[in-house]
This record gives sequence, structure tokens and C-alpha cells, in this order.
Amino acid sequence: MKKIILTAGFLLLFLTLHSQPRMFIYDDFCIGGGFSYRLGIKEEFSSPGLNMEFHYYVIDYFRTGIDLTYYVANINFSPAAFETNVSGSFLYALDREWTLYGLTGFQFIWAQYDWDEPFGKESHIGLGFNLGGGIEYYPGYVSIFTQPKITLYCIDRFRITPNFTIGVRYFF
Repeated sequence: MKKIILTAGFLLLFLTLHSQPRMFIYDDFCIGGGFSYRLGIKEEFSSPGLNMEFHYYVIDYFRTGIDLTYYVANINFSPAAFETNVSGSFLYALDREWTLYGLTGFQFIWAQYDWDEPFGKESHIGLGFNLGGGIEYYPGYVSIFTQPKITLYCIDRFRITPNFTIGVRYFF
């Protein structure tokens, strides 16, 4: 598993280092938001969430950023989770309006479970690593994006969690 992840990361880095700069950039900053869905595997919780993000374009084809996501509580299992991701993205312009990007970064997650009366509440803190990508469409001063990623993290043991985000970014 470790070799597959490293190979995918190096392949992603190699492909994006040969990318072309975007044909236009409005400014160096963008702020955005959207909806996320965390897909739980096995005993993990699946939950929709609200996402807010801020990016800084270091150069035309590389940006760094931070995003914050709050996962909404589920009625049956009742987890509340908050995660923050610090990431870097390599951009590849397909044309003036469409851009593909690769994403890698680090994650901090805090999760709280409410097991009702007999067991009470339980909190967990974890660190993780993100690997993913996305596609953006630029119709004007905003971009519409979708971004799948996989998070490898450890709270009490090693876990893998897919995450899907769709949203809008505004350049200023």
C-alpha cells in the first residue's frame, strides 16, 4: 500500500511539474466554499459537511491553501467532526476555462461521538495526509470545482477515508 501511494504521488508530481501556466489569473488569492461528503468505510462514519477554503497562488501553476470543513451530525450515530487541511495544488490548464489539478497536503481532524446515556461522549483527535485532485471551470471571476481526495489518517489506528467536495471559488 505504501509503494502504491508513493508511486501515485511521484507520478502526480511528475505530470504536474510539466504543466503549463494558466493562460490567465485574476489575482493571487481566492476564497471559496462548498459541500463535502465524507464516505466512511467499515466502522467509520459517513457524513455531509460544509467547506470553506482560502488559496494563495505562489506561481501560475502552483497554489497553496487551507480549508476548513465541518461535518454535520448524523441522527443515528451522532458524530460531529471538524477538519482542517493545509494543501498544495499543481495546476494544468486544459484551455482558457478548464483546469485540472493534483492535490497533496496534511490534515488535522477532531471528531466527537455521542453514544447517548450509557456511554456518554467520546472525542478523538488525529493527523492525516491527503492525496487527490480536481477539475475547475472558470466562466468569469469565479470557478466551479469538484475535488475527490483520499485521506490517510490515524486517530486510534490507521484509516483511509474518501472525501468528495463540490463548490465555488471567487478570485480577488
